[in-house]
Amino acid sequence: IDESLLGEFMDQAMFDVYSFPIFEPEFCKLLRQTVRDLSWLAEKDYPHLNLGRRPLDLDDIGLGWINDAIFALFIQPISRHLFATTELLTHAEKYDSEQLLDWRQGYIAGYSASPTSAKGANRHRLVPHTDDSEVTLNLCLGEETFEGGAVEFYGLRGTEEEGELVGKARRPDVGTALIHSGRHLHAV
Repeated sequence: IDESLLGEFMDQAMFDVYSFPIFEPEFCKLLRQTVRDLSWLAEKDYPHLNLGRRPLDLDDIGLGWINDAIFALFIQPISRHLFATTELLTHAEKYDSEQLLDWRQGYIAGYSASPTSAKGANRHRLVPHTDDSEVTLNLCLGEETFEGGAVEFYGLRGTEEEGELVGKARRPDVGTALIHSGRHLHAV
């Protein structure tokens, strides 16, 4: 990826937090409906799995190819340019490969003012936390009319700003991703 092209399709919301479009709203709608249908089917036929009451792992429901595509086309090349120093992704000179990240995990978690598994939204909000990853990509799949979804950032774990509100990224448009360091303390 040509680093000079990143600025053409990517916006910087704040330090180490960037947004850019990935999917068309129509694809997001199809993905939302697929997840709702799978959740409903699982709740009806396999209630012991609790699939409608927790975030769904895309690999578990046969949609791991979406994880693979996002990882290969967006997370790997972008991280190489944006997070190489802040996340110590500087081992590239030791390897004959551009792959600095070696693992990906993708979940779909829904949020709502009144959460229900029928909506595919099983959470009201998510408290401040860091992720168990070098880099996190949040992708907005919500409907155009939903409210909320802003992400608050409380500094990078291990820095002087840790725990202090350093900014708020507005809810991304449907199909738009927010990429940031996994150790960036954040809340939805």
